[in-house]
Amino acid sequence: SSAAAAAAAGPDRVRWDYRGQRQFVPLGQWLPKVAVDAYVAPEAVLAGQVTVHDGASVWSGAVLRGDLNKITLGFCANVQERCVLHAAWAAPTGLPAETLVDRYVTVGAYSLLRSCTIEPECIIGQHSILMEGSLVETNSILEAGSVLPPGRRIPTGELWAGSPARFVRKLTNEEIMEIPKLATAINDLMQSHFSEFLPYSNAYLEVEKLKKSFSIPL
Repeated sequence: SSAAAAAAAGPDRVRWDYRGQRQFVPLGQWLPKVAVDAYVAPEAVLAGQVTVHDGASVWSGAVLRGDLNKITLGFCANVQERCVLHAAWAAPTGLPAETLVDRYVTVGAYSLLRSCTIEPECIIGQHSILMEGSLVETNSILEAGSVLPPGRRIPTGELWAGSPARFVRKLTNEEIMEIPKLATAINDLMQSHFSEFLPYSNAYLEVEKLKKSFSIPL
């Protein structure tokens, strides 16, 4: 109608452009903090209480939503495509409700993490779900497609898998030594993508070679 057209054209009407996407979304007093040498893909979204430390990477389509609590991505950690990280006000287990992905951790694509703690040098396979209060201790691996229930703990140096996740076996020393190498290779791939100083093919081949060395679905 003419009235609607007049309202739409009014000088006091705010004009919104929905075509763009904000990569860093402030929520109240909180604005995501990203280290200078970290990489956040243009298609990723960080909102609120999110901290990304040196050498870390967040890949395309990932969402880190710190509206209720803190989300921290440690040194040389990487969160791959389409992951969702969230944090609740409080965990029902009484454990910290923040979401922490510590140094040299690899979080596989399409994973969901909520108010969980992943200690240094761990691998979370793609399509995994980690629920409130869950804990993955240092040098551990969660196979692809696994679900870690609320409050469940993976002890250091173990491989778990399934829904719900269960103990599979102890990791060998050789496998444990490969975990930080995988995170480093993935972040090298990120750097090659970001700066184009290195050819893509070499970086991808290195990552795939390291994944195959585990003989574990990641």
